[in-house]
Amino acid sequence: MPLSPQQLNSLLDYLDANLKSCDHTTKLTDIFLHVEKLDKDRVLPWLAYHGGYCDCEVLYNLEDLAESFRDRPIPPKPKPKTKQVARDLTTLTGWDFAGLPQPWRVANLYAADEPLKLQMGKKGGCTITVVESPLAPGDQMSDDYWSALWYARTELPPKSPIQVTRGALDLPDHLQSILVRTSGWIPVYCWVVPNNQQWHLEIRTELNRQIGDLPLVAKLVTQLVTNKA
Repeated sequence: MPLSPQQLNSLLDYLDANLKSCDHTTKLTDIFLHVEKLDKDRVLPWLAYHGGYCDCEVLYNLEDLAESFRDRPIPPKPKPKTKQVARDLTTLTGWDFAGLPQPWRVANLYAADEPLKLQMGKKGGCTITVVESPLAPGDQMSDDYWSALWYARTELPPKSPIQVTRGALDLPDHLQSILVRTSGWIPVYCWVVPNNQQWHLEIRTELNRQIGDLPLVAKLVTQLVTNKA
């Protein structure tokens, strides 16, 4: 299209205001193209292709085409790209998350307002969330406490008995682990809590992959603890 929709509409407005009788030429169209500094050798053949061989035909035969352009929404201007700034990886754990071993990575590297989340691979089947606050108050020695926490996270209805396993992960002595699962639903949660209770880890995996994931989680946490020491 050798002229913009706005220029086409302006041409039609010009012809409507100035065309009294047509002499079967494009005299007025030529004047408009000259004033607007448009390429006549490109515009006139395009107008003729759409039925505008003279001024009156341009005015009447291209009105529908111009109307279709008026109905089209103006595309939004692209937003300028802003450079993302990586978040500070410092947490209450004191661990160095900058050099995570494969296949682990920081899943929310540019979301400073969220708890730090580690992810195994790109699909996110297993995640570790570093929560810099104590767990919800309650009797952590009770299986009901952990069952309620599992239901709160999954928002699933009761289907089969909840299994709570303490010491499920092979971790340094100052870290306790509690694994919560049920054979009726896919989500499996494991919480790692330090003796000082100031923070905790929330591990999410799935029923069909927990056997492979949990040893890798224990290995990573142990490595992070060791590197700090």
